[in-house]
Amino acid sequence: MAQPHWLRKALAAGAILAAAAGVLAPASSASAAGVSTAVVPPPYAADLPDLSTPAVAYDRAGQPVATGAAVRGADGALLYSARSGSTFGPLQSLGGVIVGDPSVVVNSFGTHFFVRGTDDQVYTNTITPSGAVTGYSTVPGLTVTGDVEALVPNLAPAGSLRIFARGQDGAVWTNSLSAGAWAGWSSLGGFATSDITATRTFAVPNDTVRVFVRGADHRVYVSRVSAGGVTAFEPLGDLQVTSNIAVAEDALFGGGFIAARGTDSGVWTLNLFTIPYVWKPLGGTATSDPAISFQGNVTSLYVRGTDDALYVNKAASPDAPYRGYERIDGAVAGNPAAFGPGVSALGPGLLLARLAGGSLGLNVDPSPTLQPPHKFGGFTPVPGPAVG
Repeated sequence: MAQPHWLRKALAAGAILAAAAGVLAPASSASAAGVSTAVVPPPYAADLPDLSTPAVAYDRAGQPVATGAAVRGADGALLYSARSGSTFGPLQSLGGVIVGDPSVVVNSFGTHFFVRGTDDQVYTNTITPSGAVTGYSTVPGLTVTGDVEALVPNLAPAGSLRIFARGQDGAVWTNSLSAGAWAGWSSLGGFATSDITATRTFAVPNDTVRVFVRGADHRVYVSRVSAGGVTAFEPLGDLQVTSNIAVAEDALFGGGFIAARGTDSGVWTLNLFTIPYVWKPLGGTATSDPAISFQGNVTSLYVRGTDDALYVNKAASPDAPYRGYERIDGAVAGNPAAFGPGVSALGPGLLLARLAGGSLGLNVDPSPTLQPPHKFGGFTPVPGPAVG
């Protein structure tokens, strides 16, 4: 019998999360009265693509906007590769044994990583601007049942960031860091049967973060989080999806358009600027989560096909007609991560994915254009440890 998605990741993770300074002890779950309680994680969908996804480190105030990528190693350790132009340096091991995929964000205080430990606690590690690694510490107060999602909200004070995670009740929980102190976990409600996708939108109010999940009925739901408050999760149409939700993190309005795989295994897109919400089919047969990237006047959507190759489908804008799928040579064994120069600017398109041999692979299109053919030159393995 197939193991549930959350359990497969936990079994693959191995021993307790460890740091260079020693073992990070698991925290016990306790009730308000101090009595230990055993809680079985609620159902977490086994029908989603159970593939690793590279986490791109975005520096919203810097250039380039994407500064590196984090992945889980084959040994369970957290790995990081710093970007240099259109290449990536060797993967650096930050140690530990993590469950699932990491999340990474950049602010003026450094590159911050957030992971789920094998004790289901949230851990953070930081590479400071000088290059020093702080080591692991916990973000206490929540036992999680999914990957952690992190971002730096628009207009946030220097050094601030926000994280999201799925709790034992299946709801989405959030915590924010400001002036070096965590505010504490609070529930956004909902019931997530997917990983959490959070993105800045620059919508009114200007610090709005949109949080997307798949619900218990397999529809996509969104909550809007800002300094002024939180909205309840609302469904976005009636489409049932079988993937995590993709947004374009390198776009100014990345949360305005989303993509997901439907029950027909085809890719579907949704424009959140138009009400009523209407999902549009792009067809294809997807075997991965989709990824979206903007390069100037080219919107590129990527997905893995049944032959394990990635395919790109382009449009002049996210809601314009797409040109059709083009095959990108090379087999991949993970979900794609795609990004460009940032803020919808012109520039190269970059693809990251785990290769069949276990390496993290990089592929570059030096000058994306709307018309085929694409110009991706082939996957080049990023030096360093194997990716899990």
